[in-house]
Amino acid sequence: MDAGEQRTGLEDVTVTYGGEPALRGVTLLTRPGEVLAVVGPSGSGKTTALRAVAGLQAVRCGRVLVAGRDVTGVAVAQRDVAMVFREGTLVPFLDVAANLTRSAGAFGVAPPQAAQRVAARSRLLGLVRLLPRLPRTLSAGENGMAGIGRTLVRTPRAFLFDEPLAHLDAAERSRIRRRIVDAVRTTGVGALYVTHDQAEAMAVGDRLAVLHDGRIHQLDRPRQVYRAPADVFVAEFVGGPGLGLLPARLVASGGTAAFQVGERTIPLWGPVPAGLAGHVGEPVLLGLRGEDVAEAGPDADPASVALPVVVRRVERPGHDAVVSAEVALPGEADGAHVVARRQHPPEGRGAGRAAARRSPRPRVRPGHRAGVAAPGPARDALIIGRAGRPAACPA
Repeated sequence: MDAGEQRTGLEDVTVTYGGEPALRGVTLLTRPGEVLAVVGPSGSGKTTALRAVAGLQAVRCGRVLVAGRDVTGVAVAQRDVAMVFREGTLVPFLDVAANLTRSAGAFGVAPPQAAQRVAARSRLLGLVRLLPRLPRTLSAGENGMAGIGRTLVRTPRAFLFDEPLAHLDAAERSRIRRRIVDAVRTTGVGALYVTHDQAEAMAVGDRLAVLHDGRIHQLDRPRQVYRAPADVFVAEFVGGPGLGLLPARLVASGGTAAFQVGERTIPLWGPVPAGLAGHVGEPVLLGLRGEDVAEAGPDADPASVALPVVVRRVERPGHDAVVSAEVALPGEADGAHVVARRQHPPEGRGAGRAAARRSPRPRVRPGHRAGVAAPGPARDALIIGRAGRPAACPA
């Protein structure tokens, strides 16, 4: 059986709760040795998908596969999957070392090999100091890490991770997620990794699935999802600062295409690309990532187009400042917004968003009037038509 036939996950699966669909025809299959990250907002169906693979949730239709085997009607204990839950699942009267050893031994690992695996995984995850301690003496984060170790001492047919790092601080999350990926890849076993944290999903996933309202909106390599989102939801949900969406109109004159944003024109410096031909003269959304937008000024790209804004909010998470601002658009009741982070679409036709980063030179405060520079040749922009899905972007 080749790698393509040994996939684990869901194939056209629908799950319902009380007659309402929680998953709608979802296909989510990971390859051997691959980490497939699944990200989405609360209630999108992420945990339901994992539970269906594990056998903890019945499926209405479709197939559940584990290492290529159809296990749709197979009992949980016979699926041979290892699942890490959000909350630790340690045996309370055994210390951490005994919990890990018991987990390895329960699945046919001989005692000498079990001891070796426990030692190796403990070093990998930084659990050595926790081995003699009972679960009741552990913090939530330590309990979660021990639970991860308890799972990784096994070599099952598939790994399932349900927000395993939820109780860890930022520094520990970054360290442990790398160790998890390393451990999974050394086993050659496929893994489904659920998280609500986009940065975490993009860091751990060989591929990334974006789940919303029980549907897969996009499944691709993380970089491709970021640069070429499949629809407005993915465009706004994935990335930080989030994608800005500015209401615009695609126009063409004298063989040259451009976008009109209010009274400003952002040129493409070339003819209308074939993929955009059907959108000429139509209102579209022009999507710009934070790295594509800069503070207007003498240092800005000469080919860029300045959009006047009023600063509404400034966040300083580190070296950069992330500025949220409003762009006045003539004829619109509401201004468009240049923002750094958001997860929900703006209200009103006149609302649109872009993200701008600036170095922490002169301090910018709410109420400050400034300008942001949109890239002149909008070759890196995402153009979304009225149907809500991207048209082909300029080359």
